[in-house]
Amino acid sequence: MPSAPTYADGEYEDDKADMVAKLMKNHSNIVSSSLVERSNLISRVTWLSHHVPGCVLKSLLEPIMRARKRANMKSLPQRKEFYNGDHEMKQSCDGNVVAAHHVKAEHKAKSPFLNSLPPPKSLISPERPTVGPPIPPFMIEDNLPLTTGHDGALLFVDISGFTRISLVMNVESLSNAINSYFQMIVNEITSHGGDIIKFAGDALFAEWKVSRNEAHHDLDCCVSNAATCAAAIVSSCSNYSVCKPIDFTMSTKSPHMSRRNSALTSSDVESTGGDTPEYDSFPRRPLKGCDTRRRTSRPSLSAPLSAVIATLNVKCAIGVGHIVGIHVGDNVTRREYFILGDTIGQVARAESAAGMGQVFASPEAAQHLVRVGDLRGDWQDAVKNGQPIRIADHDEQFFEIKRRSQQNIIPCDAENMLHLYEDLNSTELQWLMKMLSLYVHPVVANDNNESAPISLKLGSYRERHVTEAELRTVYTCFISPLIDHKLTGDEVIDKKLFNLLNDIMIVTQRELNKMQGHLRQFMLDDKGLVLICTFGLRGSTFPDMVAQRALPFSLSIHRALEEDLGVKSTVGATLGKVYCGVVGGLERHEFAVLGPSVNLAARLMASDKNHGVLVDKTVRLLTTQVFFKPLPPVKAKGYDEPVPIFEPMKLASTRSLSDGHRMKAKNNFFGRAGELKQILRIAKEVTLHDSTSKLLLVTAMSGSGKSTLMIQATELVRAMVEKMHKQVIITRNISNEGDSMIPFSIFRSIFKDVLSQVQQEDEESQSSMSKDARRKSLSESMSRTSSFNGQLDTLSITSQSSRSSRGSTEMTRFRFICRELNAPPEFMEVVGKRFLGIRGGNKDDSATQSESPTLQIQSVIKFMADAFIRCTKNANLVLLALDDVQWMDELSWKVVQTIFERAENVLILCGSRPPSSSLTMDPIFFSDLQGQFQKEGRFFEISLAPLNESEVKDMIADTLKIMSDEIDASFSRNVFTTSGGMPHYLGYILDAIKRNNLTVRLENGMIGMKNSAEDNTKILGSVNELLLYRIDALDSSVRTVLHLSAVLGTEFDLLDAALAYEELFGVNESTQVASAIALRESFDVAIKEGIIEKYDIFSAENRDDEDENSCSSMINVMISLKGRRQAHPLYSENCRLRFTHDSWKTSMLNVMLDERKREMHEHVAISLERELDDENQNQDDFEKQITVFKHWKACGSFPKASASALNIGGQLMLLGLNPQAILLFDDVLDILEKISDDEIGRTQYGGISASVLDAIDVPELDKLIKLNIAKGKAYLTLGQGTGAAESYQNALDILHHTPCADDADFDRSVTFPLFSGLFVVLKMGGIKDDAECSYEQDMCKRFVEQARLNGDPIHYGRALAMEAETLGRLGNFEQALEVVERIKPIYNIETQHEAICKAYGSDRVAQAFSHSVNFNNALGRTQAALDTCNYIMEEILPKSDPKNVHNSFCLLYSVIITLKENGLSLQAQQVFQERIVAPFEKYFGPGGSTYSKPMFKPILVLLELQMKEDYDSAKIEEYTAWALDEDNFENKMATLESAWAAFSASPIALHSEICFILGKMQHDDVERRNCLIQKAITLMEKSVAVTAPFAYSNGYAKKKLQVMKSFAREEASQEMHPLV
Repeated sequence: MPSAPTYADGEYEDDKADMVAKLMKNHSNIVSSSLVERSNLISRVTWLSHHVPGCVLKSLLEPIMRARKRANMKSLPQRKEFYNGDHEMKQSCDGNVVAAHHVKAEHKAKSPFLNSLPPPKSLISPERPTVGPPIPPFMIEDNLPLTTGHDGALLFVDISGFTRISLVMNVESLSNAINSYFQMIVNEITSHGGDIIKFAGDALFAEWKVSRNEAHHDLDCCVSNAATCAAAIVSSCSNYSVCKPIDFTMSTKSPHMSRRNSALTSSDVESTGGDTPEYDSFPRRPLKGCDTRRRTSRPSLSAPLSAVIATLNVKCAIGVGHIVGIHVGDNVTRREYFILGDTIGQVARAESAAGMGQVFASPEAAQHLVRVGDLRGDWQDAVKNGQPIRIADHDEQFFEIKRRSQQNIIPCDAENMLHLYEDLNSTELQWLMKMLSLYVHPVVANDNNESAPISLKLGSYRERHVTEAELRTVYTCFISPLIDHKLTGDEVIDKKLFNLLNDIMIVTQRELNKMQGHLRQFMLDDKGLVLICTFGLRGSTFPDMVAQRALPFSLSIHRALEEDLGVKSTVGATLGKVYCGVVGGLERHEFAVLGPSVNLAARLMASDKNHGVLVDKTVRLLTTQVFFKPLPPVKAKGYDEPVPIFEPMKLASTRSLSDGHRMKAKNNFFGRAGELKQILRIAKEVTLHDSTSKLLLVTAMSGSGKSTLMIQATELVRAMVEKMHKQVIITRNISNEGDSMIPFSIFRSIFKDVLSQVQQEDEESQSSMSKDARRKSLSESMSRTSSFNGQLDTLSITSQSSRSSRGSTEMTRFRFICRELNAPPEFMEVVGKRFLGIRGGNKDDSATQSESPTLQIQSVIKFMADAFIRCTKNANLVLLALDDVQWMDELSWKVVQTIFERAENVLILCGSRPPSSSLTMDPIFFSDLQGQFQKEGRFFEISLAPLNESEVKDMIADTLKIMSDEIDASFSRNVFTTSGGMPHYLGYILDAIKRNNLTVRLENGMIGMKNSAEDNTKILGSVNELLLYRIDALDSSVRTVLHLSAVLGTEFDLLDAALAYEELFGVNESTQVASAIALRESFDVAIKEGIIEKYDIFSAENRDDEDENSCSSMINVMISLKGRRQAHPLYSENCRLRFTHDSWKTSMLNVMLDERKREMHEHVAISLERELDDENQNQDDFEKQITVFKHWKACGSFPKASASALNIGGQLMLLGLNPQAILLFDDVLDILEKISDDEIGRTQYGGISASVLDAIDVPELDKLIKLNIAKGKAYLTLGQGTGAAESYQNALDILHHTPCADDADFDRSVTFPLFSGLFVVLKMGGIKDDAECSYEQDMCKRFVEQARLNGDPIHYGRALAMEAETLGRLGNFEQALEVVERIKPIYNIETQHEAICKAYGSDRVAQAFSHSVNFNNALGRTQAALDTCNYIMEEILPKSDPKNVHNSFCLLYSVIITLKENGLSLQAQQVFQERIVAPFEKYFGPGGSTYSKPMFKPILVLLELQMKEDYDSAKIEEYTAWALDEDNFENKMATLESAWAAFSASPIALHSEICFILGKMQHDDVERRNCLIQKAITLMEKSVAVTAPFAYSNGYAKKKLQVMKSFAREEASQEMHPLV
């Protein structure tokens, strides 16, 4: 044989590198694929390794290493069996001796239950598929049980306080808290060389083994390592305060801080000393000597902070001696490893003696400890008496180790594991993965076996923990076999125990397999032997789960253990919402279920009242086939009230179970004949008679088939009208949750639909035709150009439309409609772009866009209704189908109302969930619908009831393709009862029956349900169980995509989903194509399963290129894709996606952790916001902006949500949508207020708790103040002083009680509009002040001082103007004029006017000059007052923004009154017309509104009456009737009194003057004359009363009142008929 070649240093590596390079060059695809596959395999094995003890991992690696060794022993013959159970002794990889008698073949073969298992193939669960090629013969596994004996030290760590926090905290917070705590403990154990054997709820076992390969690694060393570790644990983990975490991040998060970049590596743990920020949910205990008082630097709320709700504590116990590890189970379904021996009894006794924060050692352990060190105290007496010894407290250690040694164990960190596994070949890795899968929880094994799991791409175990964790309603069953589990040392007796333990495992797994449940754990602890089983996790969720699977298992396992093994047992079972996921540290953990119901199940199992099986009240209520005996409630640890418990007594019947096939909902339509007939009748009336429009409201509970009825009705209406040779236009919209925040939400799609009806044709030629002729011509034209024989799409209703001109875009048609309806030019910007999302247009529009025009919302409503009517005027019938209108916004309802009131050919079909009274429509309109319009036959309401039994029977017959009279009555009644007659649920049930072939021909010849136990068929259950069952059957990648879809909303764009997916998982350009393909495939699966449905979308370019003769159908929802990343792989496939039913989305969201949902919302928000920024044309689109806002809010990011809300709210306020802006501001403030509401009893300021205010930083405070100020401004604009006062006062309280407000970097100018707003509220009477106006004066002083320090002339000028106004209100006119003089050198209108208006709404500084007119008048300086009037008219008004009519009115009001009083009414009228009325009509339109508009007519009438008194009688009569109508003054002007009295004469005073002048004009009618003069006096007296706080207006009213009374007295003396 030739000798092996020799190589110089490094030469071999060079040759190896060359060989790899050649392989990559010649076979790159094959090599790359192989490397990726191997890398994934290693990652999977590594992930599983973290779920098992190190000793189990070593036992699995041992045969691989030994097989390799034997393969290299070329001088020895190859042996097929190398792990022979007949050997007397076996040596493990660390030198430990395996007790051969525990695994001898004859004892293993004697177990009757190993042979009772079905053939291996039938036992392979769908959730545990076999992997890899066949295992070579030298790796065939031995039968179980396998046992190993070794000496070692055992550490038991018990956590106290877990029960308390499990009841107080939600499950997610509980998980974070316990994992943070466990992480610290795991770090200590691994750093001291320990191997964690089991996680047992709120405790764990760890051991230190004696090594036969290292002589110094004896029992003394093991005990010293365990003791040192335990002392470190109690020192670092005692007395930890657990706080209720704040569930949001207020600090602005960097876009790069995504979860893929936040992984915690092992080095991170080491560097932080074990603290794990990713798991941290409570503050660390301060070090001794640290100042625990108020910190000088406050943390941001990105770190959790809240009230202490509990304290976690820990105690440790140490034992030593001989330990036996046992592997039980089989080689196909499941294995478990746990330990036996006296050491468990030792740690149990030591744990009982220990208090919190203490470490106790057994006497045996103490004897070993003193051999390697010193132990203080009377340990000798304790050892002599066999009592445990305290060896450490949380703040003191009572022993000192002199001889230390660190044990070598297999490293568990990911990096070392990768090095370890990289040396294994693929066959070895496949075998190792298969064996590891047997030891881990089925959910972990199933997720790990799925191909290309997304979680493996994330790069962090912490990320995978979050991704795979869920909140679920789980049935938890604790089983305690009552056997003697002590080792005797007698070989025969111990063998029987080992085999019995294995038989218990096999019987339990056998019974679980029947019901398809999961085994969580088999262990021995201080409470004895315990098995934990669950139902409801992924892979074990079924319809009617508790009644048909879970409880029958609890009863059968109790019976089987006794009947098959002679083992009595106690069982405790509960049902509740629990956390399902990983528990432990990052590098050693196990899958677990955590929650109060889990604790309760353990307590029921161990209850002294348990003589077999005990369940809680929830289980009892969900089971009807079992009779229960109520037992006295038990007082369970950690529960305030006694817990009701029940004992199952008798199984009434056992239904057969389903085999779990997937179901798909049917779309066939049954029943509702009466409702359809009514809808068709109404549609026919509108079509034939051109009557007034009608509205039909369909209300129904979710699942009742409301949407299906509407789709069916629209299709039948279309067919009926076509058959009548009439034209029908049908358009439909489905509102989504959250649409109530989007102005005109439904008309975005509807308006685009109806625009397609517009033909830019010669209107003159059309006008020459009659209405019927036009309709006939259009109908004939359409019949020639298109066919509508296709089936109705389930998402968007088919409509027939006129031909689209080639190249005719939405914007072109919208311009045409605007011109035809004489709409203002700014409608192109506001209505077209912001409200309706219409894109396109000329660059010339930019000027209009930059002006941010302000519109009266009523004119927009009228325009939309008129445009709808105009676009659909040629149709005989327009069917406007609106589904889920319970989510429709208020403004959309107003348009619908206007269409209903004005159109002649429209049938409005609305679908809503009850009650209909909760709709956001105008209450008066709704009242009219149910009253007047219902009587007139224009309003109808249909309430859908469940299907009756006959209709259900028809649906069964159609689905199963059988005759109705063949269906057994019990079958149809069972289906009817289970579904409740709800079509949605019924569809799932019948589809499952059909798929699973669950029907059978009964003895009576009828068809019924299979009922034999061996069929295992039972599918009837709640819809939630059915949905979860189908979701669990999906691949994890599909579930992840569905989770993202649920976060996106009920309806979303495929491209938006793709961009969010890439953001969420860090997809880069190199992997974008593969990611897009995977995403599309996942959606294809969801669509095939009936979870998601789609309909086409065309790009603007494609739409423009449509054939001239093609008909634009409303079935296609057109969405402009300009500005999107057109290079995206899914660009050409973009489509609209929607959940087929809201229950799918709800089920997805219910199982997701709040943390996971927030994380997804954040990435969706980042993705959508980036797209919004990239597409300039979308930046003013309210729908897109509000969508981004909703995701920022949902992820809990207060800074981002508030910035978005301020931007959107500002735009809404400019458009006059102040109520919508207030709702938006409240929505974002709700983030903080909800946290504050959770802190019961805590002091709050401005609705926010003090602890939250303590934690916020400067940018967060800035946003919080601005939100309240903006909200106050919106209330002020609406004239609601009380709401404004509350908003401003909240901001002031927050400012005073937030510590960071004192920071140097806090910009005080943000608060200046707050002072200005409060001042306006004071003038409106929204805040009550004392007689001295102390509140107002104090506020002025503070404002002036703060503004002076700030140095900005804009704010300083406003502060001085406010001070001057306050002095004037108090009658200090001279001082007020002095302050105005101080303003003059500061104020520059050309440079400051715009900024002042932006900050304060109007030019409050310039208005100080208007107030100075009043001050001079009050002091009798008429000329000075007139000079100031001229200054205002000639210098200030021409340079002010004419569109800000409110500001112009504030400037001119005192000027108008002064000019009138000095005989210059004509000049006053001209100025008022030129500067107020004309600009208002130009920029707002006749139907526009502003706060001062109610004052326009009174002022104009008064000026006109002042100018001449020789009007004809008709004119005088007109004015008199107007003046005496209380609706024009008392009712309308009541809210304006205080506001305008602060500027000059009060509105009541003007009304009084008008009445007085009109009275004097009544020369012939003495009675009318006296009436008007008396009314004038009464009104002026009222003005005197209400203007008491306003010195000038009060003086004005008194002066006028004196004149009027004097005149009345003179009249009385002349007529001898006194009026006064």
